[in-house]
Amino acid sequence: MLESGDFGGKCADLSALFVGLARAVDVPARDVYGVRVVPSQWGYKSLGAGSSDITRAQHCRAEFYSSAHGWVPVDPADVRKVMLEEPPGHLSILDAKVRLARAKLFGAWEMNWLAYNYAQDLQLPAGGSEKLGFLMYPQCETASGRKDSLDPDHFKYQISAKEITV
Repeated sequence: MLESGDFGGKCADLSALFVGLARAVDVPARDVYGVRVVPSQWGYKSLGAGSSDITRAQHCRAEFYSSAHGWVPVDPADVRKVMLEEPPGHLSILDAKVRLARAKLFGAWEMNWLAYNYAQDLQLPAGGSEKLGFLMYPQCETASGRKDSLDPDHFKYQISAKEITV
């Protein structure tokens, strides 16, 4: 990204860029992988799960470590997503929706997202395929090989829950 000047990409790309830049100046940082599970409480259509079908709801965020505050959350990709996808689309960095996202997503995360790991370069248990660069999407291997987790039209999954009353 730095060599090409193309700062586009998906959330894992943008978070990895942030993590790499932070580490380059000796600030501890890490990617955090998870999934959006409910709509955005801030009203952003692009930043929440729209239904129980979460096949396209995975998301990567980042954290950096501050001795004064501990792990501090940041989400550079969601700011970019607001710019590109919130109506009417292709918003300026000065747009009110973008300014709100920038203010809210540095030092906090919208709590509509479930983090589940920091894993990178890992081998699946009993996995016959090569290592995964990161574990953001559910993975599946069969006797015929690994399913393409980036092909949501052929590899789908849902979450469901029952309410528990006490």
